[in-house]
Amino acid sequence: MDHEDKLQLLWAASFVVSGVIFAIALYITPMVGLFAMGYIVLYVGLALAFMMIFRHINSIAKESVESLKERKREVEEIEKEIEKKFYKKKIDKETYNRMMQDYEKQLTELDVRIRNLQRRK
Repeated sequence: MDHEDKLQLLWAASFVVSGVIFAIALYITPMVGLFAMGYIVLYVGLALAFMMIFRHINSIAKESVESLKERKREVEEIEKEIEKKFYKKKIDKETYNRMMQDYEKQLTELDVRIRNLQRRK
């Protein structure tokens, strides 16, 4: 069971408990029951809003992982182009090493960010 499923289960359980408490309050005292009904409506509205926010956050994380993977592919293509230029003697060894080092650092950072985002899911 992932994090989002646990949150939804917790929300459902708290909603059931609140409903039982408010049903008892409505039975015992109609005035308290009236306030309880207003609270239930507010509670349901907030719960729906939070569920929408959780889904939005999850979709943002998915989009972010995909954009990071796309950036990684771009950096890998750049590295291949740098290699081609080096072998065709268009850039010298020092420039090649410096550029490859920079792009390898970027790839490592992208890999770490992708892994961290995937763990959160």
